[in-house]
Amino acid sequence: MLGFAHIVDYVVHAAAPYLIGVAVVLWAIAFAAAAVSERRRPVGAPQHVSRLFARAATGFLIIVLSLAAASVFLTGAALDEVRPRLNAAVTEIRVDESPAPDPEQLLEALRQIRSRSYHHSHPTTAHRIELQTAEGPLELLLRRDSTVPNEYWVFYSGFEKADDIGTVVTDLLD
Repeated sequence: MLGFAHIVDYVVHAAAPYLIGVAVVLWAIAFAAAAVSERRRPVGAPQHVSRLFARAATGFLIIVLSLAAASVFLTGAALDEVRPRLNAAVTEIRVDESPAPDPEQLLEALRQIRSRSYHHSHPTTAHRIELQTAEGPLELLLRRDSTVPNEYWVFYSGFEKADDIGTVVTDLLD
């Protein structure tokens, strides 16, 4: 399954800019078709959805929803790849290339990665976390939330399009 997810990640990463461009063009076509249709409609006549509008709008929605679904799928796949390493025996934890101050407590916080609760914030200060585990090395980037100081967004570089894979709450990186 993870092999398939990496293929999807590669394809989405390569195709996303072009798909977004096509989606913008389809949106412009749909908008223009609706404007022309409305302009040509006699006063008092019922509204009519043109086939051009319907097809362009449908194409736009398919592209946008497919990219959103791919992002959700890749975030889940990234978590599936990270969790076995986090749950394996950990021999070393480094924070910004220095030994972690309290490795057991930091590891416990990392094992509690949860879905991000959106509260109109953004990531700020970054900390690079490196773990040596029985399942292999793992590198994560934790970025402090702009409004909740002890919440960190977790980024995993194993997938290009996964963005953040969740959040952890800890006071150990202050």
